[in-house]
Amino acid sequence: MAKIIENEKGFRVIEITAEEMRRIHPEMHGEDWFPICDSCGRRGLKKGMYVAVLNRWLCPKCYQEWYSGAVRYPEDAVVEERNFNTYKKMLGL
Repeated sequence: MAKIIENEKGFRVIEITAEEMRRIHPEMHGEDWFPICDSCGRRGLKKGMYVAVLNRWLCPKCYQEWYSGAVRYPEDAVVEERNFNTYKKMLGL
């Protein structure tokens, strides 16, 4: 089940399973379809993190690598919040 991930840097992040990604993106379907990490291209993931400021879905490893060096810029807040609210609504959070 999708859940909002709280973090010390204040980024808007949602953990989303592959099955939930299928439901909210009906154009991506089929038995063999699984989300692909937007950073490393890894396939067959069961879950990942939607990072609203990047508008990207990352595997747990890439998310940790990104987060460790990420800096939150106030000027990104409007886009981040819009992306986050879009996914939040689609997922019923």
